[in-house]
Amino acid sequence: MNKLPARAAVTKKRVLFIGHSGHRSGAPIVMLNFLRWLKANDDLEFDVKLLQGGPLVAEFEKLAPTEVIASSATLPRRVLRRVVAGPMAKFEAKELVRRLSADRYALAYVNTVVPKREMMALAEAGLPVICHVHEMDFSIRYWLGPEGLTSLVDPVSRFIAVSRAVRDELVCRWHAPESKVSVVHAFTPSTTQSAKASDRAGIRTSLGLTDDDVLVGGCGTLDWRKGADLFLQVARATEAEAQSRRKTHFVWLGADRASSDYYKFMHDLEQCGLQDRVTVLESTPHPGAVFAAMDVFALTSREDPFPLVMLEAAALKVPMICFANSGGGPEFAADGAGVVAPYLDVSAFASEISRLANDPNRRRQIGEIASSRVAERFTIERQAPKLRDIIRATLR
Repeated sequence: MNKLPARAAVTKKRVLFIGHSGHRSGAPIVMLNFLRWLKANDDLEFDVKLLQGGPLVAEFEKLAPTEVIASSATLPRRVLRRVVAGPMAKFEAKELVRRLSADRYALAYVNTVVPKREMMALAEAGLPVICHVHEMDFSIRYWLGPEGLTSLVDPVSRFIAVSRAVRDELVCRWHAPESKVSVVHAFTPSTTQSAKASDRAGIRTSLGLTDDDVLVGGCGTLDWRKGADLFLQVARATEAEAQSRRKTHFVWLGADRASSDYYKFMHDLEQCGLQDRVTVLESTPHPGAVFAAMDVFALTSREDPFPLVMLEAAALKVPMICFANSGGGPEFAADGAGVVAPYLDVSAFASEISRLANDPNRRRQIGEIASSRVAERFTIERQAPKLRDIIRATLR
């Protein structure tokens, strides 16, 4: 395999950022916000390559030369990917290295574990690789197979874990040396910590809710990992408990109405008879208004490394309930910033919602602690410099 230019030949230290998509989900949004901060606070030059397109591509293009790798493939190439997937992936990884040889990058910053072959090829060609891990065990095995991260531990120069739960998996499950793993939590821009009272009122009015009613919200794709099915079970169990003295409505934000997961979710919703108690909203570039309308945030994920939506809700003083052993939720909720129910215990989760529904003072107290925690620890001003310092140290 051709080697990339020797480090001494690189006159300007240019970094290649690789992301898995341009969709409105946690990892791409975190990378986009970091690159905005980096462009405003550092003279480091960079390019962006995304494995898939999405609505955020235009935002990346405002910051740097951006290429969507999937869309650049010709029709014959896409057919070959389907027919000979394994050999084709190896060929494309080598081809990527040859293309980058002319661009003279000094470092590759990969914002996902998905392009494993590409990372291995880049490292073999002599390019330092930082892997920012936004995934946990299920997602890692789903995308990379049973071997998971085993073959990446040696080639990758540095791992960045988005939570202590991710770090523990990297070290204990995949045997990454502790010296190669840094924890840098996800973060929110400061602008997400404010919302107008009119935003809250407008959303609640559209849902037919008064100030005394309780709105429980969830957010994300409607997939198994996010626990969309559990959200419906919790809604039904909350209704069955009949402990709440207030009307309780549920809203899920982030649905893709063209996906099979949406049709599965709507099938279950209708079969459970929850059409009047659960509202489904599509993804929006401005989710703050919906978060502001919530009284409780239900993080029903089975696995979620350190969800950005959790921080966005907490910044707006919305108390959170999550499942234990699910990733970054319990980590954030410690010391009064949230409520934790036993893993997949829907009845316990519903009971916690009922208790919060009937106790506005406790909701307010938890929300205040959560909001203060975001402001103190999880803003872009707190976390982005850590990422920049890791990049600078790796370049040296």
